[in-house]
Amino acid sequence: MEVWNVDEQVGQNKMLPPPMGTFQTREELLKHVRDFALAQGYMVSIKDSSKDRYVTIACDRGGVYRKRVKTGENMRQRKASSRLTNCPFEVVGKKDDDLWVLSIKHGEHNHEPSKSKYDHPSCRRFSEEEILIIREMTVAGKRPWQILKVLRQKNPNLVSDSRNVYNVKAKIRREMLSGKRIAPPPTSLGIVNNGIMGAGIPSEQMAANGATMQESIDNPYLENDAVKETKVLASELCRHFYTLGWLLGSGGSIAIKIHDDSIPKSRQLIVMSPSGVQKERMVPEDMYVLSSDGFILSTPPLRPYPYKPLKCTDCAPLFLKVCEICKAGAVIHSHGMESCVVTMLHPFSNEFRISDMEMIKGIQGHGYHDELVVPIIENTAHEGELIEALTAAVRDYPMTTAVLVRNHGVFIWGESWISAKTQAECYHYLFDAATKIRQLGLDKSTPGDHSIRIPDESCGCGSASSGLKAGTLGIDYVIKPSQQCILLSIEGTTTPASFISGVLFPYANDNLVKYLVSTYDSRETQHDINLLRAQIQNDLEQGILGAAPVAPEYMGKKMVIDTLVVNVEAMIQANREVTALKLLQDHIWMTGFQSNELGGIVFEDVPEALKRWHALGIKVYIYSNDGREIQRLLFANSNYGDMRKYLCGFFDTAIGSKQERQSYVEILQTVGVDRPADVLFVTNVMQEAEAASAAGLEVKISIRPGNGPLAENHGFTTIESLLEIQSQVV
Repeated sequence: MEVWNVDEQVGQNKMLPPPMGTFQTREELLKHVRDFALAQGYMVSIKDSSKDRYVTIACDRGGVYRKRVKTGENMRQRKASSRLTNCPFEVVGKKDDDLWVLSIKHGEHNHEPSKSKYDHPSCRRFSEEEILIIREMTVAGKRPWQILKVLRQKNPNLVSDSRNVYNVKAKIRREMLSGKRIAPPPTSLGIVNNGIMGAGIPSEQMAANGATMQESIDNPYLENDAVKETKVLASELCRHFYTLGWLLGSGGSIAIKIHDDSIPKSRQLIVMSPSGVQKERMVPEDMYVLSSDGFILSTPPLRPYPYKPLKCTDCAPLFLKVCEICKAGAVIHSHGMESCVVTMLHPFSNEFRISDMEMIKGIQGHGYHDELVVPIIENTAHEGELIEALTAAVRDYPMTTAVLVRNHGVFIWGESWISAKTQAECYHYLFDAATKIRQLGLDKSTPGDHSIRIPDESCGCGSASSGLKAGTLGIDYVIKPSQQCILLSIEGTTTPASFISGVLFPYANDNLVKYLVSTYDSRETQHDINLLRAQIQNDLEQGILGAAPVAPEYMGKKMVIDTLVVNVEAMIQANREVTALKLLQDHIWMTGFQSNELGGIVFEDVPEALKRWHALGIKVYIYSNDGREIQRLLFANSNYGDMRKYLCGFFDTAIGSKQERQSYVEILQTVGVDRPADVLFVTNVMQEAEAASAAGLEVKISIRPGNGPLAENHGFTTIESLLEIQSQVV
């Protein structure tokens, strides 16, 4: 880019036009004009253009207000005058050979500079991702001020205010009343009101405006064989699931995509069961048909007394979200007793785990020796309010095909109705087995642990054959837990410290720009960027050395990445332990492991120690500053092969800092150990050892090559190999 000097331009109190010059691309020219204009106190918009020839750029206060509505005694009048002043300012960009040349057509303005960028409507527009957040939070029943708070947490540079949120919501309402859909971003569900257009509206009301609701698709299509067959299938499955106890008391529901090879799977129509109906008497005519973005296209007919008007399932927003994120072809929501009780086994845990069960092979992506992990989210008063927690669980556990809802039930999905049904049967079998295993005193949460532990009467169980009784204490209080657990740190304990500092961190640094460029538009990376923006803004406010402003989105992808990299490198140089940085590094490492550019390293004594403990029924857990997925990848791709079968679980700083006592208390509650001294923690960091000891755990310090020196008289037992623990634990 070549820019000519404007120092000689006159007008000390005037807004200067952008410097003239030549540019490689049209986008570069536009960015130059917009950035300069905003700094001068005005904003511009494209007035006219031909993409490959020219572009005319004018002040956004150019033109005059034109009334678009009739006036009259009863018509609402504008409360404020127009901001348009017919400003004559214009610049022109023309393509000359392969370059774009900027010239000034009229460089004067007829108004004063804006006092704030808030004055410019273009600066207050929401991005596509922000519009999606507004939609989803509206579904969850959040108020505009709550939505705005979340938006500002994700984007500290956000200029929009609550009025702009109200305007988006009003636009949604207008579109809904007109029967048309507000143009959503490509990833949006297009959901409105209670999650879908018409959700919660009785059938007679829907029938009154049914033609409007079906504007987006031809009526004959809804009568074709594929739609009819899917309705029949859905009603048959509902009746069948009722007999299994999954859809009792009118609860539970199902959604199935209508297979059509001529339509992309992401845009295929969806059949959903209604709410508040006896599932054992379900018929095909009771089914709703929705578009892929949540519009009700077909509603059930009214039934005579005593039947009440049907409404579409309250789970519709959740079904749509699962279909969008997981590319599911069918989703089942079960209220089966086993799926409810299993969430009570560990009332403080956010995961259900089981292994070494044949039926695990029926779960997508799992084999007999794999540990099955199902996330657990907390229940809410209304199913529609689960959407945020369910979305987070699905993204945090990309391998899962189910999410448990505590004291409620389970959502299960698959690429087709056959896959969803098969997995649902396997999940319910495993939930039931886990509950019965606990009742009998067995322990199947540990891979290969076949020991039997029969609880005594002092535990409140009475006998091995006695069942759970309503009103008794929770299962954690009547089942005797395992008495031997080992909690291992990674760096300097199982893995050389040099691997972390000499391999992982350099890999993250070297691939930082490459990763941001290649994944910039992904939701995961955008989430990381928003977290970094919030952290950097906080650093700037506190005057942290090395913090620098991050370029706003409108300045382009390259500028945003360049300014982010400056801050990330400063954080790394200062050895800062902040969540935003750790998450970004975890995601870069995850990419490295998945592409086989990285492999895990463990000390030679680690595999043998894990095998011995495993054979003795000793549970082993990992606790690291790195994310759980990185921990799993490290042990799955180690220099001694996949060692995950010897490990019962992974903890990261989501449970708390490794240098805080409360973190170890939380771990004790999660693994179900009554006496803290029954857990041995091995680490090479003195502060971690002191925190674990304060929580009552037995602690040993790992002495490994490359570990830092220890203070004298620290008071802890030291080991140079994990094999030394063998005789001390057993």
